[in-house]
Amino acid sequence: MKFEKGTEKNPSGNLIVYCNVVGENPLFPGGKIIASNVVVSFLRIGENFPVVTFPPVSLDSYEDLKRIITDHYDKYDVVKIKDFEMPPGQEDSNSYIKERMDHFENVVIRYVELCKNREGNNYSAPEKEPEGVRDYLDALANLSLKVRRSSGIAREASLLHMERLVETFSGKHPEFDLHNFRKALEVPGQTGEDLVGLYLQKFNAISYERYEDASDLNKKIQAIESVSP
Repeated sequence: MKFEKGTEKNPSGNLIVYCNVVGENPLFPGGKIIASNVVVSFLRIGENFPVVTFPPVSLDSYEDLKRIITDHYDKYDVVKIKDFEMPPGQEDSNSYIKERMDHFENVVIRYVELCKNREGNNYSAPEKEPEGVRDYLDALANLSLKVRRSSGIAREASLLHMERLVETFSGKHPEFDLHNFRKALEVPGQTGEDLVGLYLQKFNAISYERYEDASDLNKKIQAIESVSP
């Protein structure tokens, strides 16, 4: 089981499992995504963790699911499973659906085990709406880390969430060149990591009015960007 968003060490207890649909969709003709929500309660009953598995739903498009994840970004872990592709024969189709349901149940079982193993002091409360510059910078640093660590549709949702944060932050504090920072998040590999780190250091320097430090950091940024494709 590979997380696109979230980690095995610190599951939230609220999971979206989804797959792309190739060909016929058994839930809804034309639907391109099948998704289900799994919620694990940490209010255990003895050694058992109550689990609610919601029935799978069909979504018209990849964009629909991305929007759901973006609008409720801090609530969900996200796991993608292999594409759903119905075989041609009726008998084979029934067997295939059972096979996929068994696989889904195994994902749920594995997720519940991860929740059981989660250390109690690792829980991260949902992030509050940022207010001052320091709140915005903290939110920017936390979200940039999530962007770099996520993948697939969850990464795209992270980037949309970042765009909203950048728009709000830059509107209130235009002294930070946040749109260039947003572009740095798209730079792959270690170069991207270095750029993002330098931008965050520069923003911190500006927030504490250490303008000479900010200027030195900006020169380092420009040196990297001048040779980056």
